[in-house]
Formats: sequence, structure tokens, C-alpha cells
Amino acid sequence: MLIAGDIPFLILLLKMSIEDAEFNVIASAASPEEMLIKCRETDPDVVIFDFQLSERKCVRLVEDILDIDPGIAIIVITDPINGYDEKLLVSGARAFLQKPFSTYDIMDLLTKVSPLK
Repeated sequence: MLIAGDIPFLILLLKMSIEDAEFNVIASAASPEEMLIKCRETDPDVVIFDFQLSERKCVRLVEDILDIDPGIAIIVITDPINGYDEKLLVSGARAFLQKPFSTYDIMDLLTKVSPLK
């Protein structure tokens, strides 16, 4: 699993929670560009990301990940004000998680989309 986002503290909390639930986090990234590079290098089964991007850029990022490997399960963390969650699903994301969310919410989604635990 690869975790990416532009808020280091949130990424650290996600990593700790996910590893506590016995999922394997193989990489993390702090920018969309770094995330795409690590997707190519590490071949993750699941990518979770939280970047402050416009709708168009976020949808394009989902498409770019799927261009690397169409089998990657993508979970996008979004702010409720964005309002483009359905477009993310249409572009290929498996799920979105709207802020604020609990550890239970992320674990529930991971259990549903992750091929491995």
C-alpha cells in the first residue's frame, strides 16, 4: 500500500493506523509527482492519497495512477467542500473518504478494496 498527501501529520497517522491493522505500507509520498514515481517503483495494490487539488487535477491523477497499473485500488481522501466525489469514482477510484473520518472508516474501506491483508 502506498500513502500520499501534502499534510505530513495526517500521512503519519494513517500509516500508523494502517500498520496497526496489519496492512503493509510499502511507501509514502509528499507530492503527486513523487507518488507517481513510487507507484512505478513499488507496484502497490492500494494507493490512498490526500492532496489539495482542483477537480480536474485530482481526476487526472487517478487516471495517471491507473495508466501505471489498472489494477491498483485507489482511495481518495477529500474535503466535503470539493463536491467531486462521484467524478473520482467514474474516473476509476475505488472509493473516496470524506473528511472528517475515523480510523474505523479507513479500515472498513481498506478491508473492502484491498486484495491483501
